[in-house]
Amino acid sequence: MEKEPRDWKMIIGIGILLVVFAIVGGSFWKMVGKQAELVAEQEKKEEEEAITAIYIEAGETLKQPVFVDTKTETVFTAKVPEDGIYNKKGTLIEGDVLEVGDVVKVYGDGIMTLSLPGNYPGVTKMKRVRRASLEETEKYKKMIEELMDSAVAE
Repeated sequence: MEKEPRDWKMIIGIGILLVVFAIVGGSFWKMVGKQAELVAEQEKKEEEEAITAIYIEAGETLKQPVFVDTKTETVFTAKVPEDGIYNKKGTLIEGDVLEVGDVVKVYGDGIMTLSLPGNYPGVTKMKRVRRASLEETEKYKKMIEELMDSAVAE
């Protein structure tokens, strides 16, 4: 029996091909990892910039929907985005509407108009976080009533 000579060119070619595939694959996964990091950073930034607000209806006869920033107690109006409201798990609830006392996170471009109440036209997403307690809701209702009374008096 004769031994067949090894084809070194073929072995070296396959070895080089395997090294090239390893380099390309490694670069691809590194790029995917960086992209995932960028997305996570963007989501973290959006979360930090989101306004936590309580939904209240102002006025006796003409109920005007307003929000009160729970951190700064700034009163503002905003439209619910067309795609709807998300729940605290991040699931979109079709046809959902806000009820007085809903605490929401309002995401957007951060630009608020200088009016009374302020208007937040750049809202991109709203997420219901929880229901406010009756005491918390009444506190903000009273605050808005006082604000409306002082605005009418001027």
